[in-house]
Amino acid sequence: MELEICLFVFAEDGTVTPLDKAALDKAVDHLEPLPEYAGRCLKVAGAMLDRSQTPAVQEVFGQYVFFDDKGMVSEEKMIEATRYRDKIAEEGYKNDFIWTPDADDRAKIEAALG
Repeated sequence: MELEICLFVFAEDGTVTPLDKAALDKAVDHLEPLPEYAGRCLKVAGAMLDRSQTPAVQEVFGQYVFFDDKGMVSEEKMIEATRYRDKIAEEGYKNDFIWTPDADDRAKIEAALG
């Protein structure tokens, strides 16, 4: 299986646009900012794709990504988003930094993939 993670921004108006994973990784590592997102919180979905044959979405996850005033990802909030990811399935667990994409969200991702 050849896996790849593709990222997408879900805007308030319902549009879904790709987010360059390498650029986001640089902003997470505080190497290079994404100034277009400075001071914002993005609703981001990640799609794990199996590209070994016909591309197929294997898993989808959602997270809110917070950017500081320079366009770097907030390290503190990123840690909170990932700290208890394994508890998401537990009844009653809530993490304000994570959202769960539904079937409509998944369909938008698949449409954005072409």
